[in-house]
Amino acid sequence: MKLRRCFVSAAMAVECAAVLNAQQSFVQASVSSVVSCVSKGKERQQCSADTRAGIVMLRPTGEAACLLGRNWGYDDQGVWVSEGCGGDFATGSSSRVAAAPAPPAAASSSVETLVQSEDVKAQIPTTTTGINPPLDYTGGFQPYGSIRTIISTPANGSAVVQDDATRVGINFATFGPIRVISTTEWGVNLVQSETSLNAGSTTASGFGEVQQATQPVFGARLGFVGVDLGKYGRLSYGKQLSTHYDITSYTTDRFNVFGGVSTATYVAGTDGGQSGTGRADQTILYHLKFAKIFDFGTQGQLRTADTPQAFNGFGFSLQAKVLSKLTIGGAYNKTYFDHFLTTTVLHGGTDYYAFGGKGDWRNLEWGAVYVRENKGDLVFIPDPAGGPDTIAVGFSANGVELYSRLKFGKFSAVIGFEDYIPVDLSPLIDPDFKTRYAVLGAEWHISPSGYAFIESRLGDTTDALGKGGYNAATLGFRYDFTWKTLHLP
Repeated sequence: MKLRRCFVSAAMAVECAAVLNAQQSFVQASVSSVVSCVSKGKERQQCSADTRAGIVMLRPTGEAACLLGRNWGYDDQGVWVSEGCGGDFATGSSSRVAAAPAPPAAASSSVETLVQSEDVKAQIPTTTTGINPPLDYTGGFQPYGSIRTIISTPANGSAVVQDDATRVGINFATFGPIRVISTTEWGVNLVQSETSLNAGSTTASGFGEVQQATQPVFGARLGFVGVDLGKYGRLSYGKQLSTHYDITSYTTDRFNVFGGVSTATYVAGTDGGQSGTGRADQTILYHLKFAKIFDFGTQGQLRTADTPQAFNGFGFSLQAKVLSKLTIGGAYNKTYFDHFLTTTVLHGGTDYYAFGGKGDWRNLEWGAVYVRENKGDLVFIPDPAGGPDTIAVGFSANGVELYSRLKFGKFSAVIGFEDYIPVDLSPLIDPDFKTRYAVLGAEWHISPSGYAFIESRLGDTTDALGKGGYNAATLGFRYDFTWKTLHLP
């Protein structure tokens, strides 16, 4: 009897060991490799990885908050990070995992249930976290935001607290060789200021319309959906950053307050939505990276039925990474407005050209952009007929924006230059109309995600009515935040 009992116990032990080995094989087959990738400063770092089934950030390890699509992402070559982002990334597994062999009938019911569960999981294509125990995810949500507040002191006025382009948003992407992507971002006006010194903070898109003084608390900045085809490119539709911005972003929005006025990105007091130069409205956008150094972009706008053209505008951009830390590029954008605006305000067709470069060298980051816009910007002046309202007047201009940032540990010095010179001016505009000033600033990085700054502008600026004296200084704070939430099926 004892011999028989020992034999049965030994048999069950062997069978359980086989089940556990099968279970362990399944877990090991599901676990994916982990890749560490960290960038220093604003530089972009590429790390080789198998990204066919997607990438999941396990934990951040860099100096700055990581925002998917902004300072980290992945392509068919691997994972990339920039602007101080870094982390440990797990590669997913899109292959079917071999099922564990079924145990003999003598195994206990609990063991049978466990194996059956593993058998079912083994038949499902999985994307795992690369940690133990593995979890199967189909995609990921990434809420993010940036809190930005300043105290501005214009040379001809008293100090005032202003919001400086605070925003919140959500990124979403599925996993796999073909990914569905979407982004929604809102601007948040924390202090309900009537004016803002940052041209890029506006969320309005009323090209040719007199803007209201008070901004809403919330305003749509971005909102698009699309599909990422890996090495075949990325296609998306909605309100999104334009091909013109592909180039002007080398300098625009890199300053804390005073940038973006010389690149024809946020024209006519708008966010560049209708002109298709900034956060372009109702845009079909396609980007393709090829030959490991080129990035080609093309866009078409479908914002209104008031123009005879099939598209209300189109654009192209081409960038080349000529060195590991040097990128150059150019862009062209054509915009069609309705007949009334074209003939009575702009007096011609609208074109935007942009050329630029950016790079990193040791502790120095820099960017330079030159633009030419033909009948693509507006100013608002009092009605010369004596009416109570203002009227819009179009003009052309040449612009140059320079940006540099020199880092000293937790401190940085920011130096820049803005030069926006109108040409072919209407007699209604003052002949001295121009924007020209230097930007001087400093940053103190209190934490990887937050820093305090001062920034000032000083130069020779005259508005469309001949009024000058637009020097100003600001004291501000910025804090960026993000987190990742994985999506289970």
